[in-house]
Amino acid sequence: MPLPLAPLIAFALGILLAWRARTETNPDEPLWNEHALAVALYALLVFAPVTAYFAAFATDWSFAYLVDGRHVPSALSLTLVLVAASAVVGGFFAGRRALERRAPNELVWLAGCPLALVLVAVAALRDRLSVDGTYDQFASDFGLKPLLTSRLGVALLWMDGILVAGTVITARMLASGRQPGQTAPAPVVSAPVEQTVQDDGPKRFLGRGGAPR
Repeated sequence: MPLPLAPLIAFALGILLAWRARTETNPDEPLWNEHALAVALYALLVFAPVTAYFAAFATDWSFAYLVDGRHVPSALSLTLVLVAASAVVGGFFAGRRALERRAPNELVWLAGCPLALVLVAVAALRDRLSVDGTYDQFASDFGLKPLLTSRLGVALLWMDGILVAGTVITARMLASGRQPGQTAPAPVVSAPVEQTVQDDGPKRFLGRGGAPR
């Protein structure tokens, strides 16, 4: 995926995972509960490697040929990858806070605004992102290959497939692990063994049939 757009996509995915977790029913839970840890593992083990792949092996394309990948410091690429991974967790926390405030409409804005920016950027950079080559090839307009028929296109489909699969699995885990508002169990009523009748005289114990014993 384009590296500068990765944090926006990550934030929107975090909002989606918060919606699936539905942790608004337990606002008193600690910040780092099992749901947050699952999202952090997803960001570290799924989203970060996918983003890092394009930063390492398709640097020119990941910056939409706007800069020469050879001049991009590796520390900058690593920082963007870490920011993108952190944005997943940040989006999850933001979505969880919105749900705890009983404001689900905020989720639409929190996820929709980053996705809108991504769509606008992809539309504006469509001609750049639809070809595979190097910075020099794009600048000189030679040797470029259509993205879908290139090795980068295959890698893009493969990595995006991993990302989608990881997102679906994580979302299903969060949905199955959530605990909606639980109702108190119905009290167990046992049959009376004996009844006590008290009057002015001495106590008498009645059995189940009502006859004195």
